[in-house]
Amino acid sequence: MKKLCLSTAIAVFLLIFFNGVQAQTPQTKLDQLKLMQDGIGTWQHVISKDSVEISENQQFGNAFVENVFLVVNGKKSFRFGISTVFSPKEGKFKSFWFRPNGSYSTLIGLWTTEKKFSSDYVQNFNPEKVLSKVEQVFETPKNMTATFFNLDGVKRGEYKWTKIK
Repeated sequence: MKKLCLSTAIAVFLLIFFNGVQAQTPQTKLDQLKLMQDGIGTWQHVISKDSVEISENQQFGNAFVENVFLVVNGKKSFRFGISTVFSPKEGKFKSFWFRPNGSYSTLIGLWTTEKKFSSDYVQNFNPEKVLSKVEQVFETPKNMTATFFNLDGVKRGEYKWTKIK
């Protein structure tokens, strides 16, 4: 009798377990390169009535180049550049941000949903040395918000961008 109860309990457990596994919906794989194309073009972030940041973005195969300029009272100056490549092997993007003074940052990121691109600021492309995080959410094809967080998840800044070309 004990063997029958134990066998029945094991059978019921396995039935429930495997039924639950079958009920999970498979996660669709996001087309990372196609989603990245949402950022191609010219975007602007209004800082004040006489100051804007302009971001010019282009794609070259699996590589993306972004140049960001500061325009103050009509005078345009280079602020920073970003070179980003997609690694099909890792399924992630790696970005190198560079500034005229020689400083730089490295990021590793990917599209986590069809509207959100999440990146980690890392030390020299080392994924184990995360310094901070950033999320870019494309609310519409012409509106994007970039939000920067520290390691504790506290928001450090938020910037709204509008596509102008």
